[in-house]
Order: sequence, then structure tokens, then C-alpha cells
Amino acid sequence: MGSSSFTSSEDLIKHNENVHEKIKKYQCRYCSSSFANSGCLNKHIQDVHKKIKIKKFECSYCSSSFNRSGHLKTHIEGVHEKIKKYQCSSCSSSFTQSGSLKTHIESVHEKIKKYQCSYCSSSFTRSGHLKTHIQGIHEKIKKFECSYCSISFTRSGHLKMHIESVHEKIKKYQCSYCSCSFTRSGHLKNHTEGVHEKIKKFQCGYCSSSFTRSGQLKTHIEGVHEKIKKYQCSNCSSSFTQSGHLKTHIESIHEKIKKFPCSYCSSSFTLSGNLKKHIEGVHEKIKKYKCSDCSSSFTQSGHLKMHIVGVHEKIKKFQCIFCTSSFASSGHLKKHIEGVHEKLKKFQCSFCSSSFANSGHLNTHIEGVHEKIKKFQCSYCSTSFTNSGDLKNHVETVHEKIEKFHCGSCFISFTELESLMSHYKTNHS
Repeated sequence: MGSSSFTSSEDLIKHNENVHEKIKKYQCRYCSSSFANSGCLNKHIQDVHKKIKIKKFECSYCSSSFNRSGHLKTHIEGVHEKIKKYQCSSCSSSFTQSGSLKTHIESVHEKIKKYQCSYCSSSFTRSGHLKTHIQGIHEKIKKFECSYCSISFTRSGHLKMHIESVHEKIKKYQCSYCSCSFTRSGHLKNHTEGVHEKIKKFQCGYCSSSFTRSGQLKTHIEGVHEKIKKYQCSNCSSSFTQSGHLKTHIESIHEKIKKFPCSYCSSSFTLSGNLKKHIEGVHEKIKKYKCSDCSSSFTQSGHLKMHIVGVHEKIKKFQCIFCTSSFASSGHLKKHIEGVHEKLKKFQCSFCSSSFANSGHLNTHIEGVHEKIKKFQCSYCSTSFTNSGDLKNHVETVHEKIEKFHCGSCFISFTELESLMSHYKTNHS
């Protein structure tokens, strides 16, 4: 059996209809004969009906003419007056021609796919659909060109969606849950499933994570499992797995944009995480970082780390250049230099004119002097104090009777400095 080839999809469709499917859609207007193509019909009329005097019925709306008045009537009602007198018995659709109704029933209700593609196994209910399929899928013919830009499409529907969504920005797909609207039905579906219905249908093949969008899954795999850092900073050598991380890096590190203001004070931060730490540590006094070696707790993980290194591990690798003091962290060294050697008191009290070298001393001052907060409780009695130094002196002098103030002229010692000074004036001056 020989194989035929064609230069266009139109020739292929005609070949299928005439040779293989034997579709005779050209009806003789003088008798009941029908033919597969117009050429055979014309030859039949010339051979069989050439002696018939053709009477023409002219259309008053256009230049069309017909040999039968009924054909003219059908033409006027269907083309010009748009009368749809052929009603579908299965649905509410109606048509201007009986042939259109027949095609509708076969393709929509009976699902008869009699138009087979010669390139693949696809079949269609209409010859037009087959033609569109061949041109768009196999021949890659993009004959629908956008009048706004140079992009072209294989289907008119795709062109229409492109113009409405890209150029006209028509958002005709409204969300039934919120005020959001979209240019495409697919975008609305993704929004509804991801935002409102929380459907996570995109499952990660590496772990148990799932996502509402395929793009989120792709970003997750590249960033978490494949460690692909494709977002490069133009200011430094840093690279990131997500565009959002790159944006945050540029704004916080290079542009120093502090867009997260504190609602309690005038401080502002480059990162939302830093703002959260500030509020919890400074204003809410939340100490969620517990030391595993003692009962100490801290507002920040960095403070806990410095505590462990400096107190328990006794590692003090930051040496002061002015004296022999050393510290567990660079921050403590900086505070030491500013407060002890440079005498910088940049922390100003908002209640009085006092200023301090570090924020801790300022907080202690406000709580003890202005707010009268006595949070240091004596374990021997009910006495409490505003600072730890006063509590220590109280315990040593009242309860432990430690005589740490020694007279330089005799062997008497005292628990308090005032007692020593009184003794010296009375006995040795």
C-alpha cells in the first residue's frame, strides 16, 4: 500500500475526507446525488443537467445568487437575519443551518471524533479542529500575529488571551473569596487553591514538603536540595537561592534601608527578624535562650553564646590595647574601651541628665532610680534592692559579716567603709 504526502494541512484533510472517509458533502441542487468534492459536482451538473435552464434568485443584501428560492431564503435567514430555527434537543443551543446542528450533535453530545490526525493518535470532532491541531502542533504554523508586538500564536484563542492579559491588562476572572482578579482562568485557579483552599498538590521528591505552586516547588528544590545559588549580587560576591533573599541582602547590607520601624521607640531595622529580636529583648524582656550550665537566660542567641564562652569556657580572646583586660566578645571589648578608656557615655537617660557608657547601665539606672524597681531579692531575708551590687553588699555585711575594710594603722577590720572611716577619724587622726 503506497503512502501519500502533502504540502499543507488543507490538502491532507481533503485527502482524508475524499479518499478514506468517503465524505460526500457536495449535494447536487437538481437531484439527490452527492459528491466528495466540488469538481466532481460541477462535472455531474454539466454532464447530466446541462439542458436545465438555471433560474437565478439574487440576494438583496449581498451579491450571492441561488438557483432555488428555498436556498435563497435559507441564506437570508442564516447569514443576514441570523434566524436560528434549528434547535438542539439535548441542550439550549440553536443554529441557522441544519448542517451546523448536525455537526454540533455529533461533536458535543455524541462525541464522534471522525477526523483522525495522520501524524499522531489524536482525533477530533471537527475538521477545523484537526486543521488547527496539525498547523499548531506538527507544522508549528503561527499565523495569528499580535498587532501590539511581534509575538505570534498557533491559535486565535491564545492570541486573544495574550492581548487581554499582556496589553489590555483585562482582569476578568474574579476571585469569589476576596477582591483579587486575574487575566487568566489558570491564574485564578492557582490563587484559589493556594491562598484560600490551601491545596498543596506539588510534592517534593526529596522530602515531605509540598507546595501550592509548581514555581514554589522548583525554588525549594533548587535552594534546599540542589543548593543552586543563581541570584548573584552585583555589589559583592554573595549569591542566593532566591530572588527575595538577594533583594533583602542588597537593601540591608548595601543600601542600608531600614524599613522596619519599632512601634515602641525610634529604632528601625533593615530586617524584620532583627526588629522582632529587638522588641522581644529590649521591650518585652523575653529571655528564651537558656544556658544549659547555669540558670542564666538571655534575649538573644548571640548573648547566650558569649555567656558560655566567657563564663563557662573562660575563653577571652578579645584583648584590650589600653590595658590587660580581655573579653569573650568583640562587643564587650568595644563597650569596655568606650566606657573605661574613651569615657564615652552615649546612652542618655530620658528622665534626667545622666548618661552611661552602655545600655545595661542605663537600664539599671532607670529601673533603680526612676522606676524604683527592686528586682534583686535577698535569699536570707525579705529585703530587696534595685541593683545587684547593693544586694551583694547587704549579704556580705549583714548576713555573712565579711569584714573586707581593714584599718592600715591597726589590726581592726570592718564590714562597711563608713565604719572604717569613722574608726580612723576617732583613733588615728
